[in-house]
Amino acid sequence: MPLDSDVPNGDEQLHVEFFIAKDVDPKWDGKPFVRINIPGDKTSIVEQPVREDHKARFPRQWLYFQMKQSELEGPQILGTSLETWRTESPEDLTKGHIEELRILKFQTVEQIAAASDQQLQRIGMGGPGLRERAKAYLNRKTRSEAQVELDQTKKQLEELQAQMSELLAARKPGRPKKVAEG
Repeated sequence: MPLDSDVPNGDEQLHVEFFIAKDVDPKWDGKPFVRINIPGDKTSIVEQPVREDHKARFPRQWLYFQMKQSELEGPQILGTSLETWRTESPEDLTKGHIEELRILKFQTVEQIAAASDQQLQRIGMGGPGLRERAKAYLNRKTRSEAQVELDQTKKQLEELQAQMSELLAARKPGRPKKVAEG
């Protein structure tokens, strides 16, 4: 006769939830915790800080927790955000466009500019025009950044030329006289 502990896949019968501690204790706030309990049994709830063995024992729940956290924090994406595009060129993009693009998982202007025709079909009739506006915005932005860099370089060159002319003006012609050591 098998014991209760001999039940295969016993962890499958547990309710496991990973969460971030809030308003508990200042030293634990913001730290990941795990809550493990047996459904239907209110007396056997375990809450403790997450350890490596919890992650290995409950990989599906840990992965779900990580995915949920990355959605809340916002993924780290390289490129120009849609909100930045809207604030810099409000005539190119409306708030409704941004919401629609978020649903379709577009998060940067670069993603829209590089989108295929098939991806643009999901946006609708304005898709190709939106792609062209995104490309034009990126070109304007690149040109303006290059112009700022060029202006800074010109300013540095002028400063160096001024310093060089001061040094040349202060210099006396000819070879310096030898000082007798004595």
